[in-house]
Amino acid sequence: MSKATVITAPNMQTKSLLALLSLVLVALALFMGTAFAGSPSAWQNQELKVKGTWMIEERADGNYLVLSEDFKTKNAPDLKFFVTKNTYGAVTGDNATNGAVQIAKLNKNKGGQSYKIPASVNLDDYQSLVLHCEQYSKLWASTPLK
Repeated sequence: MSKATVITAPNMQTKSLLALLSLVLVALALFMGTAFAGSPSAWQNQELKVKGTWMIEERADGNYLVLSEDFKTKNAPDLKFFVTKNTYGAVTGDNATNGAVQIAKLNKNKGGQSYKIPASVNLDDYQSLVLHCEQYSKLWASTPLK
């Protein structure tokens, strides 16, 4: 004799929980989809090798550019981070600072570090993050902000 399986409709509490879980998953997917949300991003357009990842971290006192512990690049006398309205693929050594805003000077060429982004910089107004040797107009790397 075989036993029958009884399937019942989910109750209202289960439906509410599933709806809430779905909403949380959608919000999490949107949140993790951008660098602004704190997801680590790799350097894309590299003229000189840059290892490691970066992310924008929101803190109580403002936004920070945070480099991963495995960050490493060749040393140069005048390496700086900029944000620019240019797409990362269009950035070159010649145009890297045109209409760009300097975020910070690179303190050391390897290891984890963070730089406070000036409060006057609205990251939504920019498309790319750039690491550039300003003294020699040499692009190190650029990457999309979003």
